[in-house]
Amino acid sequence: MHPIGTPLAAAALLGLALAAGTVAAQSYPSKPVRLIVPYPAGGSTDQMARLIAPRLSAALGQPVLIDNQSGGATMIGSGAAARATPDGHTLLVTANVFAVNTLLHKSPSYKVEDFAPVAGIASYPYVLTVHPSVPAANVAELIDYARRFPEKMNAVSLGPGGVTHLLNERFEALAGVRIADIHYRGSAPAITDLLAGQVQMYFDTVVTAMPQIRAGKLRALAVSTEERSPLLPEVPTFREAGFPGMTQRGWFGVFAPVATPRPIVERLNREVLAATASEEARGRFERDGLERMTFTPAQFEGFIRDDVAPWARTLKALDIRID
Repeated sequence: MHPIGTPLAAAALLGLALAAGTVAAQSYPSKPVRLIVPYPAGGSTDQMARLIAPRLSAALGQPVLIDNQSGGATMIGSGAAARATPDGHTLLVTANVFAVNTLLHKSPSYKVEDFAPVAGIASYPYVLTVHPSVPAANVAELIDYARRFPEKMNAVSLGPGGVTHLLNERFEALAGVRIADIHYRGSAPAITDLLAGQVQMYFDTVVTAMPQIRAGKLRALAVSTEERSPLLPEVPTFREAGFPGMTQRGWFGVFAPVATPRPIVERLNREVLAATASEEARGRFERDGLERMTFTPAQFEGFIRDDVAPWARTLKALDIRID
């Protein structure tokens, strides 16, 4: 026998764990798979879960059920997924606030480390939009106007510490301007005021802003991704506008409780990627300006780590914590 703690003992324990994981993967799934979505039904994250669910069900040979557990700024559903039995039968489908919330809240219901990243679904750009009354055709002109007439500029914020608020703050810090944040409880009243000219600036998602941009009711100045959006090919990136620090993607992804056996995580990764490669999914992504994500679990983990770093810097600079 080798004492616990010796290299041979550690190797033996690792071998047993791998063997147990392989056995679990061979019998997986043995019952319906539940996709917890920490948002209400009908929202963009819920739509992504419902897009992949039928193909996952066909591939796994079990029903794949959507479980909307909204509330608590996604904390309710995400916390439930983190506490679920780590056997691959309960997964979390969520968006990029997944990591931001753990930095924002003093007592979050989960930690990023509570999950094993399974697969990304798709990513998307944010677009800086302004009301047509703002005399700015590009980012440089917007900054100049905000410096000369700060009293005439207000920006939409969907709550302290939210994505829109943090993008506003990062932009202002990089541009050297101050623009007042007007906090809204949701995007619907914010867009109503934006279209009426009561507020002048909004970092929105491309797909949501597209109808107003095409109708001339809003003006798009820059997108936040590394490349221009195919839906707005005429709109430059922030990098092209001289602000590479504004490069940021929104995204949707799938996670499993952290102790889920690795073979199950890897199988789920393959099945999610197969689902997003379908003709229906690709058509949906193209229509909505989404980019399909093709990461392995390890690559997705690295992507999340890189994605959260600028949010963490902004939150630290603002000293914002909730609870």
